[in-house]
Amino acid sequence: MKKLIPYLLSIALFASCASPKPVVRLTPKETKTTWEHGKQFVSYFKDAFVVHCAHHSTDENYIIFDVEVVNLSDKEVLVCPEKMVMYTDSGKWDPVINQIVYSTFPIYAEDPEMRILMNDLAQSQIEANQKNLTTASAVTAALSIPVLIAAASADAKDDSQRTITRTEVASIATETTLDALDMSKGVNAIGSELIYSSTDAWINYSLRKTTLSKNESVRGLVYFKKPDLTKYKDLRIDVPIGEDNYITFKYQAKLYYPGNYNTTQLAN
Repeated sequence: MKKLIPYLLSIALFASCASPKPVVRLTPKETKTTWEHGKQFVSYFKDAFVVHCAHHSTDENYIIFDVEVVNLSDKEVLVCPEKMVMYTDSGKWDPVINQIVYSTFPIYAEDPEMRILMNDLAQSQIEANQKNLTTASAVTAALSIPVLIAAASADAKDDSQRTITRTEVASIATETTLDALDMSKGVNAIGSELIYSSTDAWINYSLRKTTLSKNESVRGLVYFKKPDLTKYKDLRIDVPIGEDNYITFKYQAKLYYPGNYNTTQLAN
């Protein structure tokens, strides 16, 4: 038996092993770039607008870019992050229709105002759930009192020798119910904190919808749903400027797998 235990443990560990996910870095295809706090920015000027763009980070759900739009024109312009679009291929020029054609569907950036609204709705639901759980706890505690009294009275009249008395059964049932309610309240509290953190990030760090007058600028993070980067390596970001124009940024995705690199290789 002692020899069998290490064998079983090794099987369990092998069965539970998860492969590490690759670390993603996006490299701009433009060679003329500038750096700021580790971010490699590409800057383009077009039709009296300047747009700066850099890959900020990539998480489980999003590819995130740091984008700044500068309005040098004489007219006001509305910057809407949700109108920015990412394509998962470089596109091919079609001379018949005189424009670039993509073989994949566009991925539009997240709308921060909608994300904040959805978070507020979720927070409202959690607050209602917490109130309901608090009420349920109070009702359960109140209803348990006559049940415990009745169980104690029945135990007093019962001459048989029970391993577990009715009072103990009723008490355990009440405690179990209250513990379950407390656990639910704890889960809701954790969910509430996560939503608050998410809302704070959208409010303070994302690129928000902004009307720019002449010589004004706005900067923030733009979130795109992450495509399958093991399949799509070429990415293109189109940032609208004015009404019928846009500035394009092209990137190439590089995947780094743990164990395939050491510090010497990465430094070189």
